[in-house]
Amino acid sequence: MKTKKPDIFLGITMCMLVLAVVLCIVIMFVQKSDKDPKPVDPAGTALSTNADPQNSGETQGTGSVDTGTPVTPPVELKAIDEAGLKAALDESLNGLTSEWQVMVIDPAFDTHVSSTVNCSVEDWMTANRMTQVFIMATVFQQSQDGPLVLDEVLDDVKAMMNANDTYAADRLTERIGDGSATKGREAVKAFAVANGVKLGFNRPLTGTSGQKNYVTAQQTAEILNLICQGKLVNESASKQMLDILLTPVDNAEIDTGLTGDGIRCGFVNDVEAGVCICSMGVVQLPNRSFVISVVCNEPVTTDGAKNKVTDLISVTQPFFAE
Repeated sequence: MKTKKPDIFLGITMCMLVLAVVLCIVIMFVQKSDKDPKPVDPAGTALSTNADPQNSGETQGTGSVDTGTPVTPPVELKAIDEAGLKAALDESLNGLTSEWQVMVIDPAFDTHVSSTVNCSVEDWMTANRMTQVFIMATVFQQSQDGPLVLDEVLDDVKAMMNANDTYAADRLTERIGDGSATKGREAVKAFAVANGVKLGFNRPLTGTSGQKNYVTAQQTAEILNLICQGKLVNESASKQMLDILLTPVDNAEIDTGLTGDGIRCGFVNDVEAGVCICSMGVVQLPNRSFVISVVCNEPVTTDGAKNKVTDLISVTQPFFAE
């Protein structure tokens, strides 16, 4: 009988050759893959070769990968020259016979610079419509807490802030007080105190009354500073209030004197001949913002006091434009 061992050896030999060929192919494929790896993000996840560089963290045109390092701002803010601004404000007020308060705040550094003449920084000053920002903020607080629905009163808020509509302010005060103007004023004052400021809110904004509304330049500037810093009510509400404030006013009454590209500003003004000339607002320059509040009581002339407000804003602007 013939043996079949040679056939068995042939079969084994063929299998080994096939395995050797397959192994060679696998080794070649692995070597090629190692030479052409896919890009990875800092976390080690492979990125698609078709990924958008703006979304993948790559810098377009260079192929570099974002390491998570914060982007350096185009302009590094520096603290303002407080002494210089103080001197400029004092010089502008020098020799005036009316009572004047000025408060300037730099929200970026929480820097406060004040100047007064014929009164002190703490003295209550008559300022009827300066209460409008406090009313707006109380509305946002109550809309967050539940008593008010913001969408139902937002038109009145905008009319009050952007058209100096005192009737809208009085309607909002009543809504805050659940139908009672007196309770509404008390709620606005309580809101101010809860946020570290004071307000003498004693009368409706419309019409005349034996009572007066009182503020200080410092208190009105402080409430605007909280808005700029995103700290009044909450960050979202502060942003919305700032957007409303920075909407161009239909009846400005006082010229800010602000000029230049990239400037936005929002002011609440109060002009009562022989009683008060007041202006409080936020100024956004291309690189930074500032808050300014000016209150004048018993102005000698209305036009002269309005021009002085314009001058004080113009004196302040260069210290934040550098």
